[in-house]
Amino acid sequence: MQIIVSRLHEYMNALDQRGYFQGAVLVGHQGERLLCRGYGMASEEHGVINTPQTKFRIGSLTKGFTAIAILQLEERGLLSTEENIGRYLPDFPNGNRMTIHHLLTHTSGIPDFAGFPEYWTRIMRLPSSLDETIRLFRDLPLEFTPGEQFRYSNSSYILLTRIIEEVSGESYTDFIRNNILVPLDMNDTGVDDGRKIIKGMATGYSVWKEKIRAEYIDMSIPQGAFGMYATVEDLYRWDQALLTEQLVSSSTLRKMFTPYRENYGYGWVIQPLTIAGKPRKCISHFGDINGFCGNMLRLVDDGWTVIVLSNLSLTPVTQIGKTLLRIALGESVSVPDTVQTIDWFEEDIASIVGTYRLDHLDENLKITADGDQLFLTVPKMHGALYCYPIHPISKTNGQIQCVTDYVDEKLIFDLRENTIRLTYTDMNGHNHTAVPIN
Repeated sequence: MQIIVSRLHEYMNALDQRGYFQGAVLVGHQGERLLCRGYGMASEEHGVINTPQTKFRIGSLTKGFTAIAILQLEERGLLSTEENIGRYLPDFPNGNRMTIHHLLTHTSGIPDFAGFPEYWTRIMRLPSSLDETIRLFRDLPLEFTPGEQFRYSNSSYILLTRIIEEVSGESYTDFIRNNILVPLDMNDTGVDDGRKIIKGMATGYSVWKEKIRAEYIDMSIPQGAFGMYATVEDLYRWDQALLTEQLVSSSTLRKMFTPYRENYGYGWVIQPLTIAGKPRKCISHFGDINGFCGNMLRLVDDGWTVIVLSNLSLTPVTQIGKTLLRIALGESVSVPDTVQTIDWFEEDIASIVGTYRLDHLDENLKITADGDQLFLTVPKMHGALYCYPIHPISKTNGQIQCVTDYVDEKLIFDLRENTIRLTYTDMNGHNHTAVPIN
């Protein structure tokens, strides 16, 4: 096991040294923490480093907590996941057509308010009561008949938040604290209202040429859909509790972790992950919210858990988590090398700058110049654009090989033909070819 621990540290140290990770990581095996460290800065402005005790907004990892709260109420006989939501929200249109189960499994057909065109420009920036948030989508037509399709919808988990409050007589915040966090001694986890001062909270960042503050979101909006914060240490307490009957019975846990449509259970994704040549049951969830992203990956049959939280929205937390699991289970993985950058070749800059169409993808990437510094602009998750520096590390046989800042990506420009050909290896290790379109 000591060799595994050494390799885990080696991989994360390499990411840290190259500036490819900012956040905190925990790797646990059967209740023992083998790696539990913070990397980079929690606050660039104040020079505060990340530690295992740093608090991060966890985005949609919140959904697992909301699901458990619903199931606790079901075990107490206060609701049934098979009943129509109209019983609990009598004024909600189509409430007699969908069940709590449909909300939990993203099969309700309710449009996702976080995907509305005005979400980024207006909705997320303004204070909103729970009822006001529900009014954003309550009167819209369903996208499909409940139960017939899967379509991820934060709106469903906003409705679950309201159901928890209606049935329990408590606020969502109080119910989560009193019934989950306090019993598990999760003292560094909570629902973020954006106004209460939370000591030890990281600042969320994005990237546009350089590291910048993430766009503002009013935290009155996400609540039980994507509104909580936590530390990696607290999330490991959460992980270990879900192996027991501390919160709900084993039969209820089986229902929660049953894959329904598109392998989604109740607040978790359940699907095989092949590691070391063997498909293994993986229970996981990704979460992101302005300036933060995270993932929990749980190989419950093997006893392994990986928790990756970052306060830089660009970070490929899922890829990093899977790599840590592969190391833990004995696979050989490549570790980012330290590289020496060189100056750009002046005669090549003008020919490289331009817009490139990625093969097999309806997306473009752009290479731009600011003086003698070149930048890559490319869409990532949710179509969000990021712009970050690229640096040449070699020019041989008419090919210029480059690396990027902030994430482990590579670009090779082939200048040997009349038309430049670009090979782009993205942060998830996927290779793309591209040619200029202007």
